Amino acid sequence: MNGDHTMKRRVRGRIARCALTLVAALGIAASAGARPPDEQRPPLGLIQRNADRLGLKGDALAAVQAVVVSSGKRHEELLKQLDAARNEMRALLSKPVPDSTAVMSQADAIGAIETALHKNRLQAIMQIREMLSPEQRTELLRLRDEEHAKRAQEGEACEHGEEPGPPR
Repeated sequence: MNGDHTMKRRVRGRIARCALTLVAALGIAASAGARPPDEQRPPLGLIQRNADRLGLKGDALAAVQAVVVSSGKRHEELLKQLDAARNEMRALLSKPVPDSTAVMSQADAIGAIETALHKNRLQAIMQIREMLSPEQRTELLRLRDEEHAKRAQEGEACEHGEEPGPPR
């Protein structure tokens, strides 16, 4: 029996060390302010930077800007929710013996918010593309490829989170 008790203590010790390491890693990542590209860049910056090149003027430009503003507000709200969910995860993992069910549930909540961020960006992109003429859509895709190529040369991740590399 004494050997069984010693083994349980060792296992608990390893679990505690792993949990502390994970909490420390999360703390370092959070303090570094590391955010994936979808979280760093404002939604639809490409369209805003290139409105003139796309020929967006007057009412068409105002309509696109309305989508950008609306998407940006949702983006900011989702980032606040994501920060709160991540803080909750840190709190759960900071407990001496984290509840694995609660941790996994919180991981699902974080994933859902991250998915909502991505869908928000895609929804706005789709709304704006519907507003563009076929020529403007073609130009938008050309501009996107141009920016991806530039980022790849500079070694940055692409706007939608892809690793640097040749444009598709």
